Amino acid sequence: MTNTVGKLGFLSVLSIVIGSQIGSGTFIFPSLLAPFGVVGLFGWVVSVTGAISLAIIFAKLAANFPKGGGPHVYVTEAFGRSMGFFTAWIYWIISWSSNSVLLVTIIQYLTSLIGDISPVMTVILETIILFFVTFINANGAKFSGRIETFLVVLKILPLIVFPIIFIMYFNSDNFVISQKPVASNASIIAQTALLTCWGFIGIECATAPANTVNNPSKTIPLAIVIGTSVVALIYIINILSVIGVTGFDALINAKAPYTIAISKVFGQSGNIFMSILAMIVCIGSLNAWTLTGGQIARAAAEEGIFPHVFEKTNKHDAPVVSLWIAAFGTVPFFILEQINGLDSFNYLIDLLVSIFLFVYLFCCFAYIKLAKKLNASCIDYLLAILAICFCVFVMYSCILSSFITLIIFILSGVPVLLKVKHSQCRQQK
Repeated sequence: MTNTVGKLGFLSVLSIVIGSQIGSGTFIFPSLLAPFGVVGLFGWVVSVTGAISLAIIFAKLAANFPKGGGPHVYVTEAFGRSMGFFTAWIYWIISWSSNSVLLVTIIQYLTSLIGDISPVMTVILETIILFFVTFINANGAKFSGRIETFLVVLKILPLIVFPIIFIMYFNSDNFVISQKPVASNASIIAQTALLTCWGFIGIECATAPANTVNNPSKTIPLAIVIGTSVVALIYIINILSVIGVTGFDALINAKAPYTIAISKVFGQSGNIFMSILAMIVCIGSLNAWTLTGGQIARAAAEEGIFPHVFEKTNKHDAPVVSLWIAAFGTVPFFILEQINGLDSFNYLIDLLVSIFLFVYLFCCFAYIKLAKKLNASCIDYLLAILAICFCVFVMYSCILSSFITLIIFILSGVPVLLKVKHSQCRQQK
C-alpha cells in the first residue's frame, strides 16, 4: 500500500497551478490588446491551446522524473549536464528579470492613485519594493509561503466578483472591428498570442513538487489542465468585461486600464480599491517568482551544475546569495522601461515571453527524446509537436531579437560553466 500521509492532493496542486499563473497579466492585457481590436482577441485561442499542451507535457515529465529544480531536470536527463546547465542558467535569468514587468505594473497603478512621478522616483520606488520582497524571502521559504497563501486568496476572489458587476454595464457597441489596416489577421493573432502567453508563464512551477504529490501521474495532469483552463477563463472574462465597459479606444496607452473601467462603475472610491488590489496581486506574483528564482539556482548548485556559492544559505535556510544576485540583476530591466515608456514595456514582455518559450521548446524536445523511455503513445508525440508548433508560431513575430537575446544569455553562462567544470576537475584530482 502506498503511503499518502503528507502528500499533496488534487486541490492543493490545483491551487499551485492557479496561483502561479495569475499575476500582472490581468491588469495590463486590456491596454496591450486594445490597439489590435476584436481580431486580437483570437490570440487567446492560440495561447490557451498552446498553454494546455505545454502544461500536459510538463505534467508528464514531472510524473516520470519527480525531482525538484525546474525544466533543467528534464533537459539534463535527455541531453546531458551541459545542456542542463544552459537551460537552468537561462531559466534562472528570466525568472528574476521578468519581475521587472510586475514592478512596472505596481508603479503604474500606484501613480493612478498619487499622480505621475518622475522617472528617477519611479526607479527608486521599484527598487525599494523589490528589495523588500527579497528581504521577505531571505527570511525563509516558510515565511514567504505564508504571505503568498494570504495574497493568493486576496487576488482570486475580486477577479471573479468584478467581471460579474461589469456585465451590468456591458456595452456590445464597444466591440467594433477597427477599419485601420494594422496588419494581416494572422500577424495580429501571432502578436497577441505572444502578449497573452505572458499570462500563462509559470505553468511549469506546479510540476516542481511532483515527488510530494499523491498519485502524480493522474493528479498533476488533471490539476494543470483544469487549473490552466480556470486561469484562461478568469483572464478572458476580465478582459472582455473591461473592454465591454470602456471600449478599445479608451484603453489604448492606458497605464492602469482596470481603474478606467472601475471608475465608470463605482467612481473614484472604486478606482482606489482596484489600484490597491492590482498592486497586491502583482506583489504576490513578485514574491512567488522571487522564491522560485532562488530555488532554481539553489537546486542547480546542489546538483553541481551551478557554482556552489548559489547554494549558500542563511540561518533561515534561504539561498541568500541567489536571492540578492537576482534582485540587483533585475534593476537594469525596469530602468530600461523608463527609456521608451510603454513601447519599451511591451517589447520587454515580448522578449521575456519568447525566452521562456525557448526553455519550453527545450523541454518539448527533451520529452520527444525521452518518449521511448516514457512509453509515449502517438497522442503524446502529437501533443509535443503541437506544443512545439505553438512556441514557434508565437515567437515568429520577434524571432530575431529573441534569438539574439538567447545567444547573449548563453554566452553569459559560458564563463560560469567553465568555472564549474574547472572546479570539478580540481576536486577529482
